[in-house]
Amino acid sequence: MFQDIGLTIDHNRINFEYIKEEDRIVIKTIDELKINSVLKIFYDENIYEIEFDKNIKFDLGKSGEIYVHLDHKKLVFSITLKSNYFVKSVYQYINKLIHKDILIKEITLFLNSKVGKKYTKDLTDLLVSIENSDKDIKDLILQNEDEYKRIFHLLINNKTYVNLAENMSDLELMLLITSYISVPFVPKISQESFNDLVNVAKSYDHALESIWRLGMNFDCKGYDYQLLDDFFVHSKDAWYLSEYINGVEQVKQDVIVNKIINTGDKDFIKQVLDDNFIAEHLDKKYKNILEKYI
Repeated sequence: MFQDIGLTIDHNRINFEYIKEEDRIVIKTIDELKINSVLKIFYDENIYEIEFDKNIKFDLGKSGEIYVHLDHKKLVFSITLKSNYFVKSVYQYINKLIHKDILIKEITLFLNSKVGKKYTKDLTDLLVSIENSDKDIKDLILQNEDEYKRIFHLLINNKTYVNLAENMSDLELMLLITSYISVPFVPKISQESFNDLVNVAKSYDHALESIWRLGMNFDCKGYDYQLLDDFFVHSKDAWYLSEYINGVEQVKQDVIVNKIINTGDKDFIKQVLDDNFIAEHLDKKYKNILEKYI
């Protein structure tokens, strides 16, 4: 639970606990904090809203980042669930990132939240269906895959899930997909919709990481990656370009090398050739082409 929230000070993890209070969840740090230090909160802004008491001083960082200036040895703040919390819980289960017991806990938590109460009847019925099976426990242990499929179909056909998922904005859908580097079940969307996700990601604070993750998630699923090819070449970030070339199977090295040469930027081409990861995985003939150019 709440793996989409992290607290750190100087890159050191800070442990926390949570309690449920009416329509919100209260987060309390467990570790003693150093006064006058800065605590970083990173969280999935697609599913949570963070709220502080008036006396807490903080700065907003990039999307999904908050920096708290500590004047106490403990920190308490609250989070409110968004409707996408439920969508993400379903997404996690169908991609086998959580098990049935965690799924039940997350749906229950959402059901009791302010936004979740609007779907009380449908989600209560869903929980009953998930928890009830016509097989006894021994059968379920022997047939875990059958149980997964049973719940899978309950989830993807659930009225609340379908409604919420279909009404997600391009930004919300992009954030959901890029929560993970790669999963087997991604939404079936058109090429136009895929391009919309890429274009939204271009304007996002974490554009390089987000577009790389889009490339990883939709790899070899029949999508044209021209927008991604152009983005990574013109970003002139050798590290992410190397991750793109070597991590995404459908990337064509000849296309990328031609685009790199077309930039006419010899300093960038040298950076590409000096990158050990690219040098290791780029075909020799393409390295030769780049070397001859400079």
